[in-house]
Amino acid sequence: MTDVRSATSLLEELNCGRPAWSLLADFPEQDKGDAEIGNAAVHDATAAMQKLVDVPEVERTRSLPVNWVKPLQEARLFGLTTPESRGGRGLSPYNAYRVICAIAQHSVPPAVSIAVHTGFGASAYLPLLPEGPLRDAVTAADAAQVISGDADTEPTGAANRRRMTTARLDEQGTHYVLDGHKVYIQNAPVAGLLRVSATIVGGEENGRVGLFFVPTDLPGITVGEPHKFVGLRGVPNAPLSFAAVQVPREFRFVIDSALSTEQEWRLQDQLNDVSVRARMYAIAAPAAALTALCQEITREFLRDRRVDGADLSAYSEIQSIVALNAADMMAQESVARWCLLSPGDPAHVRREQMAAKNITSVTCWRVVERTMSLLAAHGLETDEGLTLRGLPGHGLERIWRDARMLRISGGVDFFVDHFYAMSTVFGPWYEGSVPNQPGVSPETAPPEGLSERNEQHWAEVSERSAWFADRCRTLVAAHPRRVDLEKRQDLTIAAGRFSSELLAAALVLGQAATSASEEHQLAADVYCTAASTRMTGLAHELSHRHDTEAAAALSRIALAGE
Repeated sequence: MTDVRSATSLLEELNCGRPAWSLLADFPEQDKGDAEIGNAAVHDATAAMQKLVDVPEVERTRSLPVNWVKPLQEARLFGLTTPESRGGRGLSPYNAYRVICAIAQHSVPPAVSIAVHTGFGASAYLPLLPEGPLRDAVTAADAAQVISGDADTEPTGAANRRRMTTARLDEQGTHYVLDGHKVYIQNAPVAGLLRVSATIVGGEENGRVGLFFVPTDLPGITVGEPHKFVGLRGVPNAPLSFAAVQVPREFRFVIDSALSTEQEWRLQDQLNDVSVRARMYAIAAPAAALTALCQEITREFLRDRRVDGADLSAYSEIQSIVALNAADMMAQESVARWCLLSPGDPAHVRREQMAAKNITSVTCWRVVERTMSLLAAHGLETDEGLTLRGLPGHGLERIWRDARMLRISGGVDFFVDHFYAMSTVFGPWYEGSVPNQPGVSPETAPPEGLSERNEQHWAEVSERSAWFADRCRTLVAAHPRRVDLEKRQDLTIAAGRFSSELLAAALVLGQAATSASEEHQLAADVYCTAASTRMTGLAHELSHRHDTEAAAALSRIALAGE
């Protein structure tokens, strides 16, 4: 297997016009022993969820069962990656992903809670904490499965770099005093420990962002009524208020680089590594689960169903829907395997993990939309309506709502595309790490293990990669100041999506080449054919001048109600 510790990032190479098949040739696979451990954990998690959560009841009441946390702690589901020496399951990242997928196939809200605790919770920062009181407290909380999460978003909006919540040292210099409000905080109703962001007031660090681990039982913390979302009914998410909350000075998490609001402090390497890995659990895993559920619903719907004397599954458009959904499911699997099974330093796949949020959630949305259309041809009813007619429910309405939530969780999809493009696609060009002149791909050897059709798809990926690099070079030259390109969100969003499409197509081909499965070869062919169409549209957006003035003018008129 390729040692990615000494290899260049696959995504970076694709963005720079240097597609490297050598990075894909030994696509990561889970070893047998780890897979068996994961199988047992998935079995236990599924049994616990089936016993605990009555999905129709959760949908009706919009809340999880009373005292739902304890049974999941007893099953060590809030200790998926906690070492066995501390009482956890000690699962690998990919097995933790698999368990969260399995839980989400039964019910997404508890899966999200577990995913947020696993990925964004205090224990995710343990490798970064020096010896001392804070590390000791987080270690103890991890061993006790104290639920945790990230309290960052504020009423002014998550995209703002500055935080209106403030933190000032008291006169004795022993505690930071926190004041402010947070909204949309996952796990807030059940958390015992939260990582809180706040703007430092006073002293040499005045105006910079500070990060604090805050026990939720401190005086002055108020948890508001849970937010009621369109989907994810019952998910533990609520606003928080801090009124003169005294946090021990040692509970401030200080990283190497000062967190200045003049720059995007959340992209500081150590913070970003935690954040993008966490979204593999909180977004990619539930998205894959919903995609799998749609395939199950489709199979059941098409079984023995006939139209004009022919099996419905024999019609070409129905076959196209089924095939596209299967191909999209493979794409989600390929992304997860690459991001969580690649050997070496996990930071090496940081860029791919950043892209994975939108790849997996938007892919899930495509699958759900196709499945909705398929069932709607028969009459799209709620489960309640089907039950009243004596028919079994299928849960598609719930899946549709939950899938839509995943597209905005962790950032609205179009803004994530913009954010990703400015940091990952265009960032290296502005930072001078990409040559000003077109480069030559470092390899010419053809890929092995691909069907003839998929060899053609890889050739197209290579051609589009070279074109994309040249287009990025042109756009940066036309916008020498980074801030000017940042204002052209039509271009940045299209670039972010094009880059993600390149990555997903490459990963699908990589998995197909390693697998001896005909199904994977066919799925890669179907996926890359559809991705090619999407990239053609995105290339048009990146190549043709947009009349942004007309859009701005019409927007002003529309907003004025004229």
